[in-house]
Amino acid sequence: MLYKVSTALIIAGIIILFLYAEEFDLKGIESIETVQPQEPIKISGTITKLTPRDKALFLEIEGNRVEKTDVIVFSSEPLFLQKGDFVEVYGTTEEYKGTKEVIASKVIKK
Repeated sequence: MLYKVSTALIIAGIIILFLYAEEFDLKGIESIETVQPQEPIKISGTITKLTPRDKALFLEIEGNRVEKTDVIVFSSEPLFLQKGDFVEVYGTTEEYKGTKEVIASKVIKK
């Protein structure tokens, strides 16, 4: 009896996760200037500049258009990224000193 209940709960959980994941599909953006602050976004492009700091990594990414976007990555683990890597960045936008930048929550090297 307990086996049947736990199996049913596992299947229900997987179905809920599947439905939730489809609902949370972020679209890529053309320009960071059109995005509202704190809005979740996804951008992709090539790293053109990489600056490590104490607890953050500052990236400059050039996308499909000739537009560069500043990305800040806070990570407690080392990131194995280098100039020229193609990455996909998920995060939110912030405005700092009049310039929009992305605070990354996830960076995927492609």
